[in-house]
Formats: sequence, structure tokens, C-alpha cells
Amino acid sequence: MALAVPDSGPAEAQPLGVHVEKTLRLAAPIIVARAGLVVLISVDSIMAGHAGQLDLAAFGLGVAPLMTLMLVCLGALQATVVLAAQAIGRGEPHTVGEVLRAGLVNALVLGCLAGGLALAAEPFFLATGQQPEVAAAGARVAEVFALGLPGLLLFITVNLILEATGRARTGMVLMLIANVLNVLADGVLVLGWGGLVAEGGGAVTATATSTVLRWGLFAAAIAILLRDSRRDGDRYRMLADAGQWWRTAVTLGGEPGRVIRRMGLPMGLAQGVESAAFSTMVFFAGLLGTAALAAHQTTMTVMSLVYMNAVGLAGATSIRVGNAVGRRGAVDMARAGWSGIGLGGLLSGLCGLAMILQPEAIARFVVSDPAAVAVATETLRFAGLFTAFDAMMGVAMGALRGVGDVWVPLGLQSAAFWIAAVPTGWLFGFHLDYGAVGLFAGIGAGITASLALLLPRFHLASRRLAGSFGQARSASSP
Repeated sequence: MALAVPDSGPAEAQPLGVHVEKTLRLAAPIIVARAGLVVLISVDSIMAGHAGQLDLAAFGLGVAPLMTLMLVCLGALQATVVLAAQAIGRGEPHTVGEVLRAGLVNALVLGCLAGGLALAAEPFFLATGQQPEVAAAGARVAEVFALGLPGLLLFITVNLILEATGRARTGMVLMLIANVLNVLADGVLVLGWGGLVAEGGGAVTATATSTVLRWGLFAAAIAILLRDSRRDGDRYRMLADAGQWWRTAVTLGGEPGRVIRRMGLPMGLAQGVESAAFSTMVFFAGLLGTAALAAHQTTMTVMSLVYMNAVGLAGATSIRVGNAVGRRGAVDMARAGWSGIGLGGLLSGLCGLAMILQPEAIARFVVSDPAAVAVATETLRFAGLFTAFDAMMGVAMGALRGVGDVWVPLGLQSAAFWIAAVPTGWLFGFHLDYGAVGLFAGIGAGITASLALLLPRFHLASRRLAGSFGQARSASSP
């Protein structure tokens, strides 16, 4: 099957309705693919929760810092799809293969560096005041999760290129297959389905199944990408000999690698400051007790699944804005951004309504312990109030990535989550005695503050870039 070619047409503005339709069509498989990454973790969390309260608490604690590192790396690699989308928009598809190779080298380095930090997990958990039993079990979870981190980042890089070149459904199908296999493996090895194991495992076993699957995802994705490149006549120059790979490796990607790091660093840090704030709330929840920590993990699992609407739409919006930038379509650039932001709020807002109306039913699906269910019912109901804002914030970040605006959004995210979210969570959770619900008051404050800052920023950044398009056209006119 030939690779589909994304938008690379003329700069005439398209109606807003066309932008909505194209964004949804591109976002749908990306949402499923991104959701699949979180579902892998969520299924492990649910299986650990049914194995016992200690297993769920250990899983939440062990994954939290690695999730922060993973999101930093994923944010950094988002520059890959921006560079590919802009190259296609400029009519230079032959440079995409070079971007792919640079992205893979950087993904492998980032994965190894981030995963290596898991070796210090247990001393870190003890230093933050966690219970010794939970800290020890959480450290084992972190170490096993870290083994799969390089494979995950390599898969993400390949999948970003597939999305930028019109093959987003490939990642979707692979993630669906991986999640079915993960459910079956966790069911057999953790919960003892079919009586194939004498005694079911716990959080570490659940983590190990998805670690193996992440490496399998990368192997399948790169094989499919290279196969399709051969069939397509290598339009994007994906195929390379050993010498090209060696030069890419020793130079860490050459010029595309430097651009990925320069653009990706603030993207990754922006993801990191938000995720680190969320991880701080996990440590706060641990100080409130095992039931509060399990309930917090339950709510964050649900919020993460809902947020996949935003992640998919942010990816699609980044690609479509990047295409418009490449072909210097000022009106399309703005419309692609705002339509994505609006869709994010609508889709995640509907999910938030379900969290408000049926919090106990959702809580029981994730965790079985009565004490954890009671607390999670309240935190889920409260978290449902700001899921729409959370999604709009995420898509706004994607739109800003598409126009290449990365450093200012980093500062805005840092301010929102470390000046508003963390202090508010500490105040409401401990000093005003709202407990676990108070921690989500802090998260909601950070999300609201971030959205209030990012929306005006996209308006200004897109207008400034549109002005530069006009100046370039004037300068080239006879």
C-alpha cells in the first residue's frame, strides 16, 4: 500500500468546517494510538488494583517518576513530527527519512538515560517519606518499567513519522493488538486466569508484560514503515545503508538532530513541569495514607485515559498547523489551531460529565478496595469538573508546537503548575483538611491557569507568524 500524502496543497484558506472534519479524521487514529499507550499502563494499574491495595499503591508510586521522565522524552520527540509536517508542507518530502533517523538516535539515547535513573528509585521514595514497604515494591516496578522505556520512545518516533506521512492507522492497529495481548497476559500472570500459573503475580509482573510489548511495538512499526517505503519507491527516503546510519549515530542525528534537540528541549520540559507537578501530588497522596494513594492513582488513571482525546487532537493539530506553516497559509494556520482546541474541550467535556454523574461505578472498575473506592468516588467527581479545560490546554500546546513557539509556553506551563497547582494542592490537601480531593483542587487550579495563559499566546504567536508570511510575499514581489 502506498503511503498517503497529507496536506501539502496551495495556500488558499479552507472553511472552518473543513478544518474540523480534517482534524477529526486525522486525530481519530492518533487518539486510539495514544490512548493505547496509556491503556497499557491503565490495565496494569487495574490488574495491580485487583491484586491488592499495596500492589496498586506500589504501582502508582513506581510509575509516577518514570511517567514524568517518559513525558519529558515524548515532548522532546514531538519536534520530529513538526519537522516532518513542515517539510511536507514545503514540498520537500525527501528530507523526512533524515528526520526519522535523527529522531530514532535521539529516542534511544533519551530512553537509556531516563531509564537508568530508576536505579535510584527506592532511596528517592524513602527520602520523600513513603512507607518502606510501598517504597521497596514501587522501586521494583520502576526498574521493570524503565527496561521498556527505550523501546517505547523508539516506537513513538516511528509512529510520529507514520502520522506525519498519512499512516496514522498503522499505529492505531498496532496499539490495539498490543493492548489485547496485555490484557490476556496480565489476566493469566497476575490474576491467574485459566489456572495456568500456580499463584498470580502483582504490580511487578503486570509492569513486565507491557515492558515486553513496548519493544514488540517498535519492532513491528519499523518493519512496516520500511516495507511500505520499499513498495512506495522510497518517496520519503526512509531506506538507508549502514554508512548513513553510522553517520547519524555518531553525530546524534546531524543537523536534523540538533533541530530536534533545540526545538524538543522546551517541548519536553513543558511536558515535564506539568507531569512533575502531578507526580508531586502522588507523593502528597502517599503522605495521606495507602487508601488515599490508591484513590489518587485511580483518578489519575481515568484522567489519563480521558486526556488521550487531547493528546490525539494535539498531535493532529500540530501536524495540520505545521503543514499550513510550511505552505505559508496564515488563515489555515489559525483555523487549524482553534478548531483543534475547540474539539478537545468538547470531547473531553463529555467524558468529564460521565465522571461527575457516575464516579463510584468508574472507581469500582479500577479498584476493589472499599476504602479506596470511597475516596476515589469524591476525587473522580471533582476531577470531572475540569477535564474540558485539561484537553483544551493540551491541544493549545500542540497548536503552539505547530507554529514553532516552544520557549514561552514552557515558562507559562512552569508558572501555572508550580505557582498555582502545587501550592494550592498542599494548602487544600493538608492545611484546609480536604485530603485527596484537595490535591485535585490544586491540579484544577494549575490546568485553569495554564489554559488562561496559552490561549492568548497562540493568538499572538499565530498572528506574528502570519505577519512574517505577508512580509516575505511582499519582498518577493517584483
